[in-house]
Amino acid sequence: MSRGKSITHLCGHCERVTKMEMIGATENQPERIWYRCTRCRHAYLLDLTELRKMQELAQKKPAREDCTEYKPQNTYRIGEAIFHSEWNDVGKIISKVRTSGGDPAIVVAFEKHGERRLLESVIQDGSITP
Repeated sequence: MSRGKSITHLCGHCERVTKMEMIGATENQPERIWYRCTRCRHAYLLDLTELRKMQELAQKKPAREDCTEYKPQNTYRIGEAIFHSEWNDVGKIISKVRTSGGDPAIVVAFEKHGERRLLESVIQDGSITP
């Protein structure tokens, strides 16, 4: 087994896109390989054919018609394409984080504006849901 082989992938446990190191292959299924998150150390059995499909989809630019309009009140999921009307820009959500105040936020990779953090789940009166 070769150490040092790694990929960048979403860890379902720590909910971040992190570096995953290969820890082993399956005997009967050569397209399925065990990877371990270098951040939280949880192991995952990943299907390489599914990863290739996801990479191809991730490289396609989202069309404006396929995007959800960004509103701070909404809740989003990782990988979702959004449109920010004030910036007139489309992007994909790459992770979910908490602000320094503990409020939920999304990290979006926009085409024109780069990587930005945006609030999510904001209640109308200005407070944030837990």
